[in-house]
Amino acid sequence: MRFFPFGLAVLIALSGCGEAVEATSDGTGGTGDAGGAGGGSGGVGGSGGSGGAAPFVADLSHTFSPVFVDSGREIFGVCQSWTLNNEEPLYVQGVRQTNEGAWHHSVWTYATEGVFDGPDGNWSCYQRGYNAQSAAEAGGIIFNQSTQAFTEIQAFAEGAVVVLPPRSRIIGNIHLLNVSASPIDTTLTMELDTIPAEEVTVRLRPISLRNTQIAAQPGFESRFSVSCNLSDLFTSILQVGEMPSYNMYYVLGHYHGWGNYFSFNFVNPDESERTIVEFSSQPGDVLGVKLDPPLGSQGAVGLRLTCGYNNTGDKVLTWGIGDLEMCAAYAYIDADLAFEAFPSGDDALVPLGEDEENRLLYDMSGCSGFVASPFTD
Repeated sequence: MRFFPFGLAVLIALSGCGEAVEATSDGTGGTGDAGGAGGGSGGVGGSGGSGGAAPFVADLSHTFSPVFVDSGREIFGVCQSWTLNNEEPLYVQGVRQTNEGAWHHSVWTYATEGVFDGPDGNWSCYQRGYNAQSAAEAGGIIFNQSTQAFTEIQAFAEGAVVVLPPRSRIIGNIHLLNVSASPIDTTLTMELDTIPAEEVTVRLRPISLRNTQIAAQPGFESRFSVSCNLSDLFTSILQVGEMPSYNMYYVLGHYHGWGNYFSFNFVNPDESERTIVEFSSQPGDVLGVKLDPPLGSQGAVGLRLTCGYNNTGDKVLTWGIGDLEMCAAYAYIDADLAFEAFPSGDDALVPLGEDEENRLLYDMSGCSGFVASPFTD
């Protein structure tokens, strides 16, 4: 098992779609050819659900500055920010985003307003020193966007919140992809649903699993799995004698246009599994799931992530941006630590053959990379 500084945890999360890359000097960020979208259009997204039965109440709302994306182009390395001017902590139980298209993926963090100083709007992440490690040190993640989704809600069960400290600023590291025939000037609007401090019952922490060892063969459907034993991680970071139980409140799957299947399971000490989330999807579908009531780990010692792909193209799909693929799960739990788990260089991709529907199956030999940090508030 390898442990790394927690700053790298958000580095992994933010760099997942090419967000944490050096921007150009004019603040417009990097650009590139859009490439193939794997059966999905970078300029067209899906519409999200309500995130649960409870109504979303927008207490705070902000529309970010427009971003121009030419036809067939990809933009990354651009940051956007929203200074909240809050004198007291904000207890966020829901986030809603709506956009006008070409928003491939975006990760939104928070920090106090003096960090990454400068006016709000569109700005060069690189010029202000915004990268994954500095974002991790400054605050944490408040929202992850589903790939290509036009609108969605990230919502938690009653009383569960992510806490934004006084004088916070929300910063988005954005990745836009326009494979449509026309250029687009596109905006994203973010809304926050907050509750009073006296109604808070749980403070949530972000976790994630990822599998960068995917290699989906052309002309086949395939599924890639990785199981991560978390017992040593929890006992070491929390300094406890045995693996504690915890509850999971929200799960977001992340892959690109070739992705068509996602599952996320608890793994018990006897290696049996219990499903947390499982679904098939189309490009642009919202891949976030609110768990209400939250789902308890009930003594589970690990988590298992599986991503499926239908590669109708002519090349192997490995981890990357543009017309390549990814496999990740982002979630919120009520344990007193945040972490990311992933295969390291010591772990190998193991072919398992085909299933009854001729899908190629793969598993990782291990999951020995971890980043983690305790919380005491």
